[in-house]
Formats: sequence, structure tokens, C-alpha cells
Amino acid sequence: MRNIHKLIAIIFVAILWTSPASADAVISGPGCIVDGNTLQIGGKVKNQKCWGGIDVRLHGSIAPSLGEVCTDMRKKEWNCGQKAKDALAQMIKHHSISCYHIDGEFANTLPVVTCISGRYDLAQEMVKMGMSKALHDQTNRYALEEKDAKQSRRGLWR
Repeated sequence: MRNIHKLIAIIFVAILWTSPASADAVISGPGCIVDGNTLQIGGKVKNQKCWGGIDVRLHGSIAPSLGEVCTDMRKKEWNCGQKAKDALAQMIKHHSISCYHIDGEFANTLPVVTCISGRYDLAQEMVKMGMSKALHDQTNRYALEEKDAKQSRRGLWR
């Protein structure tokens, strides 16, 4: 199955490589959540895992790793990585996803994309909920949402 994912990634890169530089790649379809940063578009869920889709990474935000444990202000530990995954899964529930690979960026071979589900920018909503941090070195797009989450002590800032 790993070889199928590699083949899909190679085909995706080949399509992007042969596309004109000004064209944007759009990936859309049902989504499956891998972790708080990573989605699989166009695949199926089998045995509680994502299969057969294209893995993409959200642009402009970074969520805790799956299995990462965070400590809140009262020194209580909580599974922030799983909570981030659950928050992202809840956002895409009952919605198709459209992801735009605009700048040709990749992170660990995954396309870095802006994804819209329903009427929401997924990375923006994750930062707004406090379940992701804004990546200020990539963009300033989510700085206000992060500031508000910090001030309101939501998610990672609690």
C-alpha cells in the first residue's frame, strides 16, 4: 500500500511539474484526517486509516504531532495532538474539501496547500480555535487569529 502512496505522489508531482507556472493545482473530494496538519483528499477510510487519496499539508499553521502531550497553565497534561486531529476532523465532517496548491511548496514531499471545507479555511480555523500555531515565517495570514486564541486562552494556549 505504501507503494501506491508513492505512485500517487509521483503522479501528482509530475502533473504539477508539467503544468504552466501560473496554473494553480486544485485537489478536491472527500477528506480524511491524518493528524492536525495533514489531510488525505479523495481517498477512503478503511480500518480507521486513510487509504488511496493524496496527502497534503496545511499552509500557514502547525499543529501538535499526533500523540504529543501538552501541559496547560494549571500544569495538567492533555493529549493536544489527538485533540488537534479531532478538531480538524470535526470541521470537515459532512463537507467536501478543496485544496489549492498555489506556490508550489512542499513539506517532506507533501504539497503545502490552502484547504477550504464548507466556507472555512481549515488552517485559519485551527489557529482560531487554538489547536494550531500560525507559522509566521510562511505567512502573516493567521497572526490575528493566533493573537485572539492566546488572549482567550483557547486550545494550546489554555
